[in-house]
Amino acid sequence: MKKKYEKRILFIGMPDMALVCLHKLNEKGINIIGVVPPPKEDPTYSLMVNNAKSMGYELVEYEKNLNEKEFLNKIRNLNADLGVVASYNKKFPKELLRLPKDGFINLHPSKLPDYRGANPYSHVIINGEEESAITLHFMDEEFDTGDIISQYRFSLDLNETMGTLFYRTNEMCASMLYEALDYYESHEFPRKPQPLGNEKKRAYALSFAKRNVFIDWNKSAVEIERFIRALNPFIGAVTMYKGYVVRINSAKIIKQKHHYAPGTIIEAKKNIKIACGKDIIMPECLQYGGFFISNAKEFIERVKLKKGDIFDNG
Repeated sequence: MKKKYEKRILFIGMPDMALVCLHKLNEKGINIIGVVPPPKEDPTYSLMVNNAKSMGYELVEYEKNLNEKEFLNKIRNLNADLGVVASYNKKFPKELLRLPKDGFINLHPSKLPDYRGANPYSHVIINGEEESAITLHFMDEEFDTGDIISQYRFSLDLNETMGTLFYRTNEMCASMLYEALDYYESHEFPRKPQPLGNEKKRAYALSFAKRNVFIDWNKSAVEIERFIRALNPFIGAVTMYKGYVVRINSAKIIKQKHHYAPGTIIEAKKNIKIACGKDIIMPECLQYGGFFISNAKEFIERVKLKKGDIFDNG
């Protein structure tokens, strides 16, 4: 028999994290009184709406922004005890933050205060971190700066990719959120101001829409291999070959000195070996433009890759 939950929870989020969390809360019987999806022009809108409807939840929508009077009145009339956010790319206005009785809480997939921002997944891998975390915190008018409720740290796998980390943290966040709401049913949340963090890391969790996705062959093989994993599979680390974009999805590091210019193909038989600023990268899975994805051997045969050719950034 499910536990009876009475606290009135307003849920706001965007797939994928939001749907994983919403399914968990629905399964456990949390009293969700309304779901706010992304705006209609967002590509995840239909997925979020269809799933929320299938679970029988009331949708609370807005046209363009979270400041709209009609939207705020709808939220006010729900008389929510708490607002929960699981992945949302818009700042919340002060008036909205004040509407639930106990404010809003948010899930963030990093060890706050480090790696605030849209994409901590990639940047913890790029930086060679050995661990990451998920954090549940109160919301204020800035992104990811509110008081911490709870935080769970975990080790990163040696072959961690953006995708595997995204999946793992989604599952962890769903469990953390349910446990927090179960606790909230009869207790007040603890809250602890965020400590001082590493300012470089805070600034480093930017979306890759604002960053360069091209491989810098002047860097070491270790750095390049991390970069490749950090963008796999959602973004993709890319280079150019004869005017075509080549995405490298996975690669191995070869610790070997060489005298070649960075980006030079130094072997193209069964394997592809590429000179880096230090050591060598051996791609295992590549995508050639929008035409095909293959292993190294097939790639060599299809594009007639040969020793001495260059991968560059155009």
